[in-house]
Amino acid sequence: MANWFTTAMLGITGALAALPASAAPLPTWYGTYVWEESLGRVGGEGRDGVAIFVTRTLTLGPSAGSTGCRLSAEGYQTFEELKCTATPEMESVIIKLYKFRPTDAGRGPSGTRLFRIVRTENGLMTRLESYDATSDATPRSGRLFRRVG
Repeated sequence: MANWFTTAMLGITGALAALPASAAPLPTWYGTYVWEESLGRVGGEGRDGVAIFVTRTLTLGPSAGSTGCRLSAEGYQTFEELKCTATPEMESVIIKLYKFRPTDAGRGPSGTRLFRIVRTENGLMTRLESYDATSDATPRSGRLFRRVG
């Protein structure tokens, strides 16, 4: 009897170990995230110029509309809003394009991966995929988004 029990337990343990680690549930990502991209200064020399930015706001959760994911970008020569989808994967969330506003020209098919946000010991890290920063000087990965709500 003990041999049967031990064998059964080893089989269950082995089967559980073979399962992929589960992702954190999407509600743990609900909230508002902001990325303020500094574009430098215009209209003057040095500190006399006006600082310009593009602020991106990612909203995840029921308040974000039918897909539970909304991304907006506002600032210097920028006004964009799109619906997205959010898929949790391990300690990260993958943001994909769903659709642009009717007044915005679409720049990719639905389902295009925009970026990934990963929870690390050092905070949130973002890796841009098909979503581009405004400035070529902005890194494609790093501490871009921060949680504000």
